[in-house]
Amino acid sequence: YMERRLVKILVDNDWMLRRTVRRLHEAEIAGDNIELMQRYKTTAERSFYRSLNALQQLRKDLMRQDRHAEWWKDRAGKLEKELEKRPPAPAEEPKGKPEEPKAKAETALTKAQQLFRGQKNPKKRKKTPILDQWIEIEIQDGKTVTTLYPPNEQLIKQGQGMLPPPEMVYRRLHFVHGVPAEYNWTTDDPVTRERGGMGTQRMMVDTWLELIEREKASGTGHVGPCGGNLPRPESRGGCDCEVCSHNRAILEAREGE
Repeated sequence: YMERRLVKILVDNDWMLRRTVRRLHEAEIAGDNIELMQRYKTTAERSFYRSLNALQQLRKDLMRQDRHAEWWKDRAGKLEKELEKRPPAPAEEPKGKPEEPKAKAETALTKAQQLFRGQKNPKKRKKTPILDQWIEIEIQDGKTVTTLYPPNEQLIKQGQGMLPPPEMVYRRLHFVHGVPAEYNWTTDDPVTRERGGMGTQRMMVDTWLELIEREKASGTGHVGPCGGNLPRPESRGGCDCEVCSHNRAILEAREGE
């Protein structure tokens, strides 16, 4: 559903971009409203490329998730066969001299060796299994309607079938007819509130489970804030935008404490 919906949004934005380009040409010929048509064209271009990037990122996420699931399935099968071939473990003997703590071993490394360890190489990145949820928010007969694809119960079942288990939840919010009052918490930008668009919530699974319980108790049928988006994981390409950089700094500070 998410892919089909994003393709439809992309097609609509492509049509709007073509329309604004045509109107800009007409304005240039008539010598009237050129600046206004140019602004419309710029806005349409941004919407087109935003929806294109969202579709491409979703495809990458889904493909990466499929590859990850296949890798774990293959690895689990190999480990099971190896365990079947192994003889029973011998009785445990008294331990000798304890190993040096890892922290002390690392202090023997030079500063350069500690800093440059290939930790950001794609092969070294820890794979982060996620759950994906598309949330459509639109106005129907003057009322705000929120629809989840898949519903929370179905997403929980999907997570129960994943190995390794999911660590994060991605919620992709799509505001079809602008941002209604129930979702003013998502943005302070008046243009976004008027025109709508897309946004993403990223959170740990435990946070999501607590959040859906609060949403269920509210009885409104709408989703709420998660308390702050997590930065996009390095294993999924990372992100250096202002929000992700700010949140990443907070997480690193907490880990340091």
